[in-house]
Amino acid sequence: MQVDAGLHEEAVRPAGSSAPLTAPSPRRGARPRRDGGCLVPRVGYGRRVPLILHWGGPRHREVDDVPAEQLASSLLVYDGPRWFGVYQRADPVQHRTTPQGSAEVWLARE
Repeated sequence: MQVDAGLHEEAVRPAGSSAPLTAPSPRRGARPRRDGGCLVPRVGYGRRVPLILHWGGPRHREVDDVPAEQLASSLLVYDGPRWFGVYQRADPVQHRTTPQGSAEVWLARE
């Protein structure tokens, strides 16, 4: 592994790889987990932040990190100030590959 000493935090890159530098995870050995076919990045002490791909509505094709607590129901509600709308989980559950990673598809509810 190569280490870039110019960064304040230790960052690592596999030898011979052109992948971007990644900071070490907060827990030793912590890795993203695959839940329901969707790669879910881990944040902090095991807290997971799913990626959501919005389909339709004002956020069409936007990918966003949404705290898992907000996804407890089948509806995702944006009530402002920037966005207004209701999205629901695709049935059956669908995942799409995005530049940010694998994201679960949520559809605009009319």
